[in-house]
Amino acid sequence: MTIAFTTTIPQEYIWAAGLTPLDLNNYFITGDSRHFIGNGEQMGMPRSTCSWIKGILGAMQEEALTSKLQAIIAVTEGDCSNNHGLISLFKYYLPHLEIIHFSYPADKNPERLKLELSKLQSYFGVSDEKLVVTKSRLDQVRQKVNRYDYLQYTKLNAAAKVTQNILVSTSDFDGNYEKFEENVVANINLLENTPTGHPSLRLGYCGVPTIISDLFTYLESFPAKVIFFEVEKDFSMPTIESTVLEQYLAFRYPYDIYSRIHYINEQILERKLDGIIYYAQAFCHRQIDSFLIQKLVKAPVLILEGDAPGALDMRTKIRLESYIERLL
Repeated sequence: MTIAFTTTIPQEYIWAAGLTPLDLNNYFITGDSRHFIGNGEQMGMPRSTCSWIKGILGAMQEEALTSKLQAIIAVTEGDCSNNHGLISLFKYYLPHLEIIHFSYPADKNPERLKLELSKLQSYFGVSDEKLVVTKSRLDQVRQKVNRYDYLQYTKLNAAAKVTQNILVSTSDFDGNYEKFEENVVANINLLENTPTGHPSLRLGYCGVPTIISDLFTYLESFPAKVIFFEVEKDFSMPTIESTVLEQYLAFRYPYDIYSRIHYINEQILERKLDGIIYYAQAFCHRQIDSFLIQKLVKAPVLILEGDAPGALDMRTKIRLESYIERLL
């Protein structure tokens, strides 16, 4: 059986229980996303709601998905503020599914997070010993992802879309961490045996994963390479800690924007980035972060906004082209 969730959560508990994790964001964006959004609007989501939230709800109309679900973990603190309304609609349309509430404490209080983790451990009925073994195995996969990420930004020869897919998929390891690991190893071997690239510009991408389908291929049609993915990299748990508690205290995304900005600035220096593209989803509360990103990030920033799934529009292409010309 499968445990779905609305954002990156401590998946160690799911694997330790012998169940399969499913990040609903990944399911939405890799499926018929426009169809899912239409479903979500028909199920009660206002048109002005974020497309990700509408799409996640709309995906629940798919029998192939809901028939294999045992429960949904809904993050009520530390992620999208619209999750509260989403949970209410889950309860209405899917009364047979259990909704497990999980929160990342806004003040990053270890005792509060420990209590949230203990609730998950109690629900899934896993022992401390089993949890340690499971985390150790998943960390082996994460170490390989870290190796891939290091290679892609030092060799400058990986397609940005491939890198983003690998990093973002670490939230559930595509439901099979062994096959996922094999894919990462294959991509590591490919990078190691490919000549180093020499782009004129090194770019970073920050903010939530984009809903724009061709953003990275368009950027790389210029003499530019996207070699840093802030939120996606965070999902991959780049700093591997010894315990689950420490691991998810080190996870930056659910907490304050200042720790994320500090990390972005570190990576600007380490990866020698020439510029940062910050993406915000339309109708998302995280759009407010754009102001602080522009003020505090130590590289030229271009703010982009996306709404529905699809390709770049001409206006955004012109903005990207002007931004790249300014950096060259």
